[in-house]
Amino acid sequence: TTLATTAASQQPRALVVGQSSAAGPSVGGRSCRPSAAAVRRAPPSQCGTGHPARLFPLPSATPRSQSSRLHCRVDGVRGGLQGEGHHGQPISSGGGRLHGGVHNGKTARRSRGSPTTTRAMASSSSSEVPKLKIAVIGAGPCGLTTALALRYFGMADVTVFDKFPEIRPALGAAFNLNGGAAVLDKLGLLDIFRTLNNPMKKVRARRVSGDRTQLMDIDIPRLIREDAAAAATLVAATDGGELCGTVMRADLLRALADELPAASLSLGREVAGVTAVPGGGGGGAQLRFADGGVSETFDLIIGADGIKSKVREAMFGTYDAKYSGIRIVFGCTGEGDVAAAAEARPASEHGETHQWFGDGCYTLVFTGGGEGKKQHNIAVCIADAAVTEENAAWSQKQGRRAGSGPNDARTACLAAIAKYDMPPDVAAVAQRCERFFDVGVHYHDPLDTWSNQQGSMALAGDSCHAMPPFLGQGANQSLQDAWCIAECLSRVRTGSGSGGTGSATARYSSVKEALQAYEAIRKPPTTSIMLSSRVIGFVETGAGPVGMVRDVAFAALGTAGVAGKIFLKNAVPVLK
Repeated sequence: TTLATTAASQQPRALVVGQSSAAGPSVGGRSCRPSAAAVRRAPPSQCGTGHPARLFPLPSATPRSQSSRLHCRVDGVRGGLQGEGHHGQPISSGGGRLHGGVHNGKTARRSRGSPTTTRAMASSSSSEVPKLKIAVIGAGPCGLTTALALRYFGMADVTVFDKFPEIRPALGAAFNLNGGAAVLDKLGLLDIFRTLNNPMKKVRARRVSGDRTQLMDIDIPRLIREDAAAAATLVAATDGGELCGTVMRADLLRALADELPAASLSLGREVAGVTAVPGGGGGGAQLRFADGGVSETFDLIIGADGIKSKVREAMFGTYDAKYSGIRIVFGCTGEGDVAAAAEARPASEHGETHQWFGDGCYTLVFTGGGEGKKQHNIAVCIADAAVTEENAAWSQKQGRRAGSGPNDARTACLAAIAKYDMPPDVAAVAQRCERFFDVGVHYHDPLDTWSNQQGSMALAGDSCHAMPPFLGQGANQSLQDAWCIAECLSRVRTGSGSGGTGSATARYSSVKEALQAYEAIRKPPTTSIMLSSRVIGFVETGAGPVGMVRDVAFAALGTAGVAGKIFLKNAVPVLK
């Protein structure tokens, strides 16, 4: 329970529009250098004119930094795969593969060029792909992954809009990926996850008071491999490694944006609203921008724009989320600050997530980032009746209460650590954190539906199932939404019969029917996690009798192995 290629002109068009979260910049060239394992599993018939791609297996034991990796170029949507020996450097959190960006809608020049590229796509002929113009609002993890998934399934004209003019460094903290990592693997992006993640090896939970009794000690790799469902979905077939690790949000956004062609990203465009446009076959919808502009009509607009979603507002109107009474202060050490990272936490604990339970306070200490790019994180969860903002943009300047100073979050973090007698190793991480984010946990009620009646608007990620972070599933569920909605849309066959939503080879006669199938798959697990997270948050920050019962219960659950089963229940992806 941790907190934890430019499209060919004849191809269908998809637009991804951003509103609530910072995205990676638009770049003109992409250096597509998949790992040897990823290359081996590339689907056939994805390159050239339908001929199987020629794959170049490389020795799996060769270190990534020294391996001759495939440098591939895809012309158009299904262009020829061209390979050449190349000593490619892995992605780095400092933007190792990212050498340019979009600033106010203009493409920045890279410091070194590389051909436009894309990953291998799912098997389907271009004639089968639905001819749709799709807009997805939001350039956070959900929106960017949705754009990549749409392209993977052949809907290749994807443009991401976001209100921020460029990808911002030092954005947000870290989060754990498990089911979300499985989606990245399916999209052929395993090398990104492997490069950016800090593998989670263990979760240790202890009580603050008394002798700091250990409540649970969970071996994550063993847990995954001993469970049939987890072993089938959270172990990568390509390299045999577990799919469970912690990434820095900013690093992941950069890497995902770098996988999209320049034409797919347009930053610095704030969406003010969405308007349905009546017409035959479901009509469409248009975007209204904050600068007064109006977009062309799109067949479908997918809102991946988070808790302040403009698409959801267009569908259901405004509403106020309910403050939970829990305030979380996140902190993380500086990007590239190797000294602080080394001093804050011993290397032997980098793969461990530590939970500390106090009387009215719960603290989590964890490490994110790839090799040589570690950043340590702390989350201090406090039972606090004073309302704190949700801080949807993960801003260091938001989330505070009216009248508080710029260092309020840091002060609150250190004060809580002292007040609740957190151990010295927790204080050591907090004292070395460079930035802090104050977040008020608010409850969002499950929605009756995730799409409008026309089938011209739909929701994904936090826009439809924002959940408290106590089960560590927000990003994971969003990435699963991205895969599922793209796969369902790829099966739209206008004018042909439908295979039904329960069929593995289902074909949908309309976009609306595909959206209903997507919702039928994704709504049950996300609703369950939304509601379970509320209970977990209340228990983990409980004081008095609640805290005492929690400690006894967690110790029993840990000993019986139930805590591990709860983790897996939420971590195993639900995509069908």
